[in-house]
Amino acid sequence: MARKKTSFDKKIVVAGVLAALSVIILYLGCAIEVLDLTMSAIVSLLVVVIVIEMGYKYAWMTYIATSILSIILLPQKSPAIFYACFMGFYPIIKSYYERIGSSLLRWVVKLITGNAAIGLMFLFMSLFVPEEFEGGWILAVTYVLAIVAFITYDIALSKLITLYFVRIRDRIKIYKFLK
Repeated sequence: MARKKTSFDKKIVVAGVLAALSVIILYLGCAIEVLDLTMSAIVSLLVVVIVIEMGYKYAWMTYIATSILSIILLPQKSPAIFYACFMGFYPIIKSYYERIGSSLLRWVVKLITGNAAIGLMFLFMSLFVPEEFEGGWILAVTYVLAIVAFITYDIALSKLITLYFVRIRDRIKIYKFLK
């Protein structure tokens, strides 16, 4: 006798499918190298959906699974590094940061996190893709541009989360499937 699918079963299935889709999208970032950062950002939107619809536990599990699989499977590592070192976990912790009452304190915490993540990305990129880290002043300019990109990403992510709630959520109805 077949048993009825529980909410837990459905959440595991959706998380697994989204993790697999994430690896495929990150692979597209490898295939079209100029899109490696863009594909990492797109995959981070899937993490947002998981946080909203299924909660933090499933978001962390999907982030970890996607990070490990993409680092192992992708032939070119930069999309996996962007995702694993920043784009994958930031949407999860962003929801915690948005609860901080003071706007100034919220941005200080976000910038500390962003700087730490960018430093970690630079470390891993220098290990896995050393040919891209051969200039001192270029590295400094890249770091400053990365901070600007981080601020832009945070603002855009906030707008996209609002868009998801206002226009997309009721159209795709994942929350109804998961009940």
